[in-house]
Formats: sequence, structure tokens, C-alpha cells
Amino acid sequence: MDRLPYFTHQPSPPLRRYVREMIWVNTDHPRTQFLLPETTLTMVLRQSGHASLDNQILPHAIVSGLQQQTRIVDHAAHSTLLIVRFTEAGAPTVLHDRADLLYNRTLPLDNLIPRQQIAEIQNLLADTRDIHQRFLAVERFLLRRIQQPAAISRVISPQIETAARIIRDSEGRSSIAAIAHRTGMSQSALERHFRAAVGVSPKTLCRLARLQHLCRLWDAGMSLTEIAHEAGYFDQPHMVRDFRHFTGHAPEEFLRTVSPRNLPTFYK
Repeated sequence: MDRLPYFTHQPSPPLRRYVREMIWVNTDHPRTQFLLPETTLTMVLRQSGHASLDNQILPHAIVSGLQQQTRIVDHAAHSTLLIVRFTEAGAPTVLHDRADLLYNRTLPLDNLIPRQQIAEIQNLLADTRDIHQRFLAVERFLLRRIQQPAAISRVISPQIETAARIIRDSEGRSSIAAIAHRTGMSQSALERHFRAAVGVSPKTLCRLARLQHLCRLWDAGMSLTEIAHEAGYFDQPHMVRDFRHFTGHAPEEFLRTVSPRNLPTFYK
């Protein structure tokens, strides 16, 4: 499988609470991409070519919530796209809506952002040849969204931001009780506010974080037995059941088929 040409951009300091990274991808040849469930919402701005998700043609600007299952995207030849990967709790401030309303959904971006604003950034990207300048143009677009009055009510809660960071840093192995204690929240309050900001419950985000950690360990050359222990599963059958839940396949069957080095949006 040919390596997928892409560039990754780390956002400037004012954006880092909201955006983890941006990725520019160029596809010269038609290709099929398997999308594992991630821990963050994603926004995609496509400049050329087209793509279909599970055989449905996608709009040129989309937003994708957290997902329950692996999905398949087919990219046409000569496709260029810019991907914005939010932080776990960053999307609502930019999108001006609850993250849980996007759970298991992929929508046209103009369902959430005025069409005129999307057209302006798409036109600017089309007129900009330098990749770094494209990233900076998207940064300005996102910062304007954050500074709008509608974003005020979606400001990230420091407690939820801390809870999401604990899950990410522990790679999904922290208990919900420990997370609630460290954030000074009851478990019920944590779950309610966490769902709205992140898109799923803390327990589900732990499972997604652990799934991604599993994939990283496989890519590092560990055996499934070693991975089950290192990733904090009760035993190997527990790991296999959890992996099947999200992908429909056993880990070895799936991971030997899919090359993570060609899929830059996977398990960062």
C-alpha cells in the first residue's frame, strides 16, 4: 500500500484548548480508508475530488461526531482535504452546539456553521497554494468562531477538560470514580456535563482511548497477549470482545489488513 502524502500542523497557542491538530492530505490515486472510532470530533474541508462514506457521497465540508463503529471512506483520485481534529472537549466552542448531538453522525458542516462562512474559508483555501498559509487561514476561521457571542455559552469547563485529559493521559485506564474525585464532581454530574461537551460518557471515552492505545501497541510490535496486559484489559478475551464491539473484527484480523502508517487520522 502506498504511503499517503500528508502534512500535520500543530495549532497556535490560542487554539490549543480547542484543536489538537490539523492535517492536510493529498490523494493522487483512488483509495479506501478504514476509520476507527476516535476520541475527538473531526471537521473536514475538501478542496478537490470527492469521497463517499459507506457508499454515500459526502459534502465538501462535513463534521463528524464520535462514532460507535469502524467506517469505510472511499476517496477519489486527486482528492485534497484539510482535517481539523478537535480536542476532546473543544468542538462545542467552535461549532456552537453540544457534542453529544453529533454522536454516531456525520453531517454537512452547514448544518452548524452558516454557509457563507464555509464558502469564504473554502474560497480562501482554493486561492492559497502554500500549505502553511492554508493552515493559518483555517486557524483564523476557527478563532473567529470562538470569539463570536454564541461561543460564550460553550466555553470549555475546566473540570471536564481535566477529566478528558486524565482519560487521554491514562490511555483509558482511569476509573470513573477516580476521575470524579480528582475533578471534584459527583459521578452523575460528571457524566451529564461530560456527554454534552465530549459527545459520549466518560466510560465510553475510556474504551475509545484504550482501543487507540491497543492499535499503537500493535504498531510498536507487541503481541496480543502483551497488548492485553499493557492496555489494562482484564484478559485477552476481554480485549477481543471490546475490539469486536467497535470494529466487527478480531484485533489480529483487522490490524493485519489495515496499515496505520497510511492513515494519519488514526489513534494519535
